[in-house]
Amino acid sequence: MHRVDAQTAPRLSIVIPLYRDEDAVSAIFDRCGPVMDAIDGGAELVLVDDGGADTTMRRASAIAADFPHPTTLIRLARNFGQHPAVFAGLAHARGQAVVTLDSDLQYPPEEIPRLLVELCDEYPVVSGYRANRSDPWHRRLITGVLTSWLNRRTRSELRDFGSMFRLYDRATVDLMLGFTERHRYVPAVVAWLGVPIKEVPVQHVARGPQGSRYNLTALVDMVLDLITGYSVFPLRVVTTLGLLASAAGFIGTMLFIVYRVVAGSGVSGTVSAFALIFALAGVQLLIMALIGEYVGRIYSEAKARPYYVVGEVRHLEPSCDDAQDES
Repeated sequence: MHRVDAQTAPRLSIVIPLYRDEDAVSAIFDRCGPVMDAIDGGAELVLVDDGGADTTMRRASAIAADFPHPTTLIRLARNFGQHPAVFAGLAHARGQAVVTLDSDLQYPPEEIPRLLVELCDEYPVVSGYRANRSDPWHRRLITGVLTSWLNRRTRSELRDFGSMFRLYDRATVDLMLGFTERHRYVPAVVAWLGVPIKEVPVQHVARGPQGSRYNLTALVDMVLDLITGYSVFPLRVVTTLGLLASAAGFIGTMLFIVYRVVAGSGVSGTVSAFALIFALAGVQLLIMALIGEYVGRIYSEAKARPYYVVGEVRHLEPSCDDAQDES
């Protein structure tokens, strides 16, 4: 984590993770530039290339060379995912306040001043929620379910837990950078900290032709992370299911024995036994699968590997012709 000098730090850092965004880089600079011009105290742009095998970093470097604001370009050693890329950007951001933004600009950068107005000691985090969300119904449904789940688990009352358009003060950013676990979902991390969050309705634009970067596998991984990463409630559910299944099996066996003794005939004992075995086996497989998810995450944490690995960092100042490189 880089030390931040409060006297020389810009007022705002804009952190944007990139992945195969060579066609979007120009729009990011064009849209963020006028917003940064209007920020009293100055602003910087922090772009994190999440190991995409394209020319994103090269194009960003070329544009940043003539950009009138400080720019930090970070390239991760390989593709680690959106949230590790965001944390890499937070670690290199120098601003007194830091805003995170998606590279597809579905949250317009022009809405950043609205968040800045609301940032204060009472609300160290300001989140833009999608009042009129321009996404397919199934994505809205997933977000609604996850928001409800995480609100209960973190004792929050947010409308939109899936929003990555958030503004943080420096103290909150430093707290977030203190987390060390491998599975970090940025909005849930902030909610866990218990800092007050103010939600502001913002414009939401439909995603571009590329659509969401989250395919089915990535969505399943994220859902499992959220379910197992912030509560042991699922383990208690499967424990209850196991007890109920055991009780049902015992009661069913006793009823079958009584029925056979009293009636002397009926359904074949073999058929009934197999029915009970298959029912109990299904419950046991469910329990084992969920326990396996927890064990897998424990194994991942025990290895203590870095959350991300930075391959290259370039700092470009508007008054300098050359960039300062770090590897």
